[in-house]
Amino acid sequence: MAEIVDLKIGSSDFHPDKYVRELSQRCVGGQELQQQYQKIQGLGEETSALLKRNVYQNYTQFIETAKEISHLESEMYQLSHLLTEQRSLLSALASTSLLGSTNAGTAAGGENVNEPTTKPEQELQREDEERRRKLTAALEKVEGCVDLIESPARSLVHEGDLLELEPTEGTAMQRMHAFLFNDGLLLAPWIPNRRGPARYKFQTLIELGSFAAVNVRDMGSVKTAFKLLAFPDTRLFQCTSNQSKKEWLEKFESAKKAALAQEQPKRQESVATSETSPIRSGSIDSSSGTNPFEESSTGVSSPDVAELPEWLLELPEDLDVCIAQRHFEDAYLLLQKANQFSFPSNKDPHLLEIRRKVDGRARALIEVLMKELEVSPDKSLQGGLRAARRAVRLLNQLGRSSQACDLFLKLCSSILKTQLRRVKREGATVVYVKHLGGIFFSNMMDMAGEFLRAFPNSPSCASALVVWAGSELTHLTSHLVKQVFMPQSPISTLSECVVSIRGQCDQLCELGIDLRYQLDGLLRAPLQRALSDARDKAVEAVKLRAAEDKWRPTNLGSKDAVTKFVMEIGLSPSHMQKYVQGESWIALSGSTIALTRQYLSLLEDCLKLCTTELIHIVDQVLTDVFYAQLVHFEGNLQSDKTASSEKQFIQKNAAFLLNELLPLVTKTYQDRLGNSCQSLEALRAKFAWMKPSDDEGVPSPAPVPMQRPTPAPRTTAPRPTATKYSTVTEYI
Repeated sequence: MAEIVDLKIGSSDFHPDKYVRELSQRCVGGQELQQQYQKIQGLGEETSALLKRNVYQNYTQFIETAKEISHLESEMYQLSHLLTEQRSLLSALASTSLLGSTNAGTAAGGENVNEPTTKPEQELQREDEERRRKLTAALEKVEGCVDLIESPARSLVHEGDLLELEPTEGTAMQRMHAFLFNDGLLLAPWIPNRRGPARYKFQTLIELGSFAAVNVRDMGSVKTAFKLLAFPDTRLFQCTSNQSKKEWLEKFESAKKAALAQEQPKRQESVATSETSPIRSGSIDSSSGTNPFEESSTGVSSPDVAELPEWLLELPEDLDVCIAQRHFEDAYLLLQKANQFSFPSNKDPHLLEIRRKVDGRARALIEVLMKELEVSPDKSLQGGLRAARRAVRLLNQLGRSSQACDLFLKLCSSILKTQLRRVKREGATVVYVKHLGGIFFSNMMDMAGEFLRAFPNSPSCASALVVWAGSELTHLTSHLVKQVFMPQSPISTLSECVVSIRGQCDQLCELGIDLRYQLDGLLRAPLQRALSDARDKAVEAVKLRAAEDKWRPTNLGSKDAVTKFVMEIGLSPSHMQKYVQGESWIALSGSTIALTRQYLSLLEDCLKLCTTELIHIVDQVLTDVFYAQLVHFEGNLQSDKTASSEKQFIQKNAAFLLNELLPLVTKTYQDRLGNSCQSLEALRAKFAWMKPSDDEGVPSPAPVPMQRPTPAPRTTAPRPTATKYSTVTEYI
């Protein structure tokens, strides 16, 4: 059946509707349909895996092909410009005679050279007013382009609605309204739900000489479209009809011809001036002390003025080629060479045009480099941070360190989020937290190291790194609080998770980034709740065991079990010898043994979680649980229903807690935290009357009235101050 499915799906005449119909008729019951569905789903997954494998195998070829396509597009763009310039030169040569007169008359082509070329002043004024009126009426529809009306020579040639398409897929992107002027093309997208005269919003103004309009054949859904080549972008626009498309292309052509015709007299005048002017020197590296680009006060070039170097004239085109071929280092070197070149201080239009083009190419290079660092859903993060080194280095060299820093940190956040998303919650909580923390902090270490290499000796960028690391740690902590700090989570699990995260966080101190204080601050509130819940559960367990206490020795079952219990609590055998009876009996009640095990485990967990801010709640937890057990003993000793033999046994249990367990707890507390717990010491003094007297003739002191102890103020020994840094590393 699987072969039939493969054969039919892979055939050239496969029709999904027909296939589903046949399959529903052939299969009996929902179980067979489910099996067919699983087989088809398996084929889909297998096909997807094969496609991914092919993509990975041909990844390098894809990159090379993209580079070649970009290179060819740049060459075609340059070729189009060359052809346009050659055509304009040929038309100019055809209309120029040896005597300097033109055969075709004026630039408009409608007047003879012998006729007067000037118009009456009133007619010129009327034409200028009409031009300004049309320009104002057109630009009133566009929001944000009031300054475009101020140009004295700008006039409207054509306008119309267009639909911008995605250049590769051919899908619709946005509605656009275009205005063609005699010096450029204005693009303005529609403003949705806008009432009033301004129906469009200014987007860009492309100069007439910096773009080329190319006809696009009708293919698939792309019809009546033309492509606009404006380096480094390629934009695709769809017209409403073939007539509209033809009209747009004709208007583009006529506007370019008119612009060339207006520039032709200026070129002829410059050529005539150069023929009558003194010969210029051929090198810009003249040994004379004068600037080769300086002019005299009368505006006429001096004899020492040198011709512009060839590399400077070809600089904009060379920059276009380098950016298109992704030779960003070469483009940067060309820009450095242009910046080192001393431009003259005069207002030569040719030099100003070159400088304007070079500045535009510099902005284009910066935009391309910033796009290399931008994060998008369709962008692969396979290269990681190493792929961003090139763009970051060049942006730093171009003076855009702040933008590069911001984009680099956003890229780090995206990579870190992708890595953490792959961690699945499977198995024990502690294993999941260790795995999650290991991935987070190891990636944080790599990213911080890469950042410090990319932005050395930059205090502002270093502060941005610290802020970013703190925000990422906040996201991780909030995720852990939701996943781990739940009411049913035992305190032992939480302590292991917190210790693991703290140890992994301390790794960042090697790079001078200490986030431990922030981590403890973020975990303070959930840890306080967790410790309070653990105290309430322990006190409730003491009360439940107290209701079932029999006040008799406990049989642990074997001698090994007794030895194991002695090792668990950490007391020496000599101290426990007086409580051991026989091989398997201990002269302690079941509630006392259960409390001992539970309390030592609670003590270890509290000491693991304890910080300077949590020490008060830790003392309160340890004191309340121990106090609950002692109150249980006190109530039974003062009860009239308790037999004298049972009271002696209760006193022996109280002596074990006060003489053996409590000193062990206070010593462990002192060794781990560096100071004593005053509230536990107060309990020992308060309930000392419950211990049996060594001298039978000396009666036990009167019992102290039952009252909940309060933690004593810590004035005897100062709290240890936590050192901020433990090494001599220079911290950020």
